[in-house]
Amino acid sequence: MDVKYLPQMQDEAKRRYLFVAIDIDRATRRVFVRVKSNKTAANAKAFLKALHKAFPIKISKLLTDNSKKFIDRLFASRERALSGNHKFDQLCEQLGIEHRLTKPGAPRTNGMVERFNGRIADVLKTTSSTAPRI
Repeated sequence: MDVKYLPQMQDEAKRRYLFVAIDIDRATRRVFVRVKSNKTAANAKAFLKALHKAFPIKISKLLTDNSKKFIDRLFASRERALSGNHKFDQLCEQLGIEHRLTKPGAPRTNGMVERFNGRIADVLKTTSSTAPRI
């Protein structure tokens, strides 16, 4: 699971963020996305609730980065254990999902979702540069 900043389009007043989750089943690669106005812990929690409700299979593990929308400790900390006090961690616990973290500074650990985000960014750059100006 990851969050991607979306470039501001010409008809938008402010930036938005794409919340993305990809199923690890590489044969089907189910993708679940939602666009949110900000990248807060509350939106991450809402996204996880919607993902849990929409996914046809039980989610047993979830991999996220070390950003404050997912964890409640400082990024610079070498500590890898989760405190369990963050809203997102508490929801994972409630849903029976093991929350795992990527290694800081190693986006390739969560490569499928990072590549998906890259593709979305490429499409949006093309779309925004070819869209007619009003």
